[in-house]
Amino acid sequence: MIIKDALRWAHEFLLLSSNSARLDAEILLSYILNRPMTFLLAHDDSEIGYFKLRKFKNLVEKRKGGIPVAYLTGHREFYGLEFEVNKNVLVPRPDTEILVDSVISYLKLEEQRTKLKKNHKSQITNHKSQILLDVGTGSACIPISILKNVPEIQAIVTDISGSAIKVAKRNISKYKLKSRIDIIKSDLIASIPIQLLKDKQVILTANLPYIPEQFQIDPSTKFEPSVALYGGEDGLDIYKRLIKQLEENDIKPIAMFFELFEFQAAALCANMPDYKLKLTEDMTGEARLIMLERNI
Repeated sequence: MIIKDALRWAHEFLLLSSNSARLDAEILLSYILNRPMTFLLAHDDSEIGYFKLRKFKNLVEKRKGGIPVAYLTGHREFYGLEFEVNKNVLVPRPDTEILVDSVISYLKLEEQRTKLKKNHKSQITNHKSQILLDVGTGSACIPISILKNVPEIQAIVTDISGSAIKVAKRNISKYKLKSRIDIIKSDLIASIPIQLLKDKQVILTANLPYIPEQFQIDPSTKFEPSVALYGGEDGLDIYKRLIKQLEENDIKPIAMFFELFEFQAAALCANMPDYKLKLTEDMTGEARLIMLERNI
């Protein structure tokens, strides 16, 4: 079978089970052939060997069964970088790139403000250094993407899953960020040595489970770790525990970036009088990025 016929078969086979059937087919065949997707278009009359075709069809059948493409190939592109993923971590979503974008913009703006302060004669120069704290890091796609674009900042990342920590460590090593990222196995921030955050301006990021238990979601998510998806009856159980841990340890981030449904944002903010809702941004039309900035 030649490439264009294999893609046509896969597209038709996946049409009723995937809203990205053609793209799924191209990604899987590109993976099997170990060639970029542009190769498929330029060489669509090329023959596919028997064994590679068999592997391709096997993956397409698994995709029809609902398994995410990223789990079938073992990687996912996010913010222009490629990350290892497996069943132990949530598949990075394009929506979360907006969170990364917002953090990078915030950090660069803060850097400019700091330079202006240092150049002002009336300002004291003992400015606290900033540190990124990413809670529930999963594949570590958020902190890695931020640090690759903001070279001055260090990060601490946590996850409760030892299996997720292993994936995160491999991604951190791949991008040569071991010297800039401390990774800690922790239930949210419970196991972080507080001295690591002492005298630092903390910028907190978290894409924690926020789906209410009764919500019906994409069937393909059944293959992803449920601990990374569901957040109790109102979806806010994990976020509320995080806020409580911050208060108990007297950690007061200067800014926090969360991914939540729109209707959840007000409920969470109501319990945080020291913070104001600075930014909300549409993502899928159902979820929002929220940024909270501390009142100083």
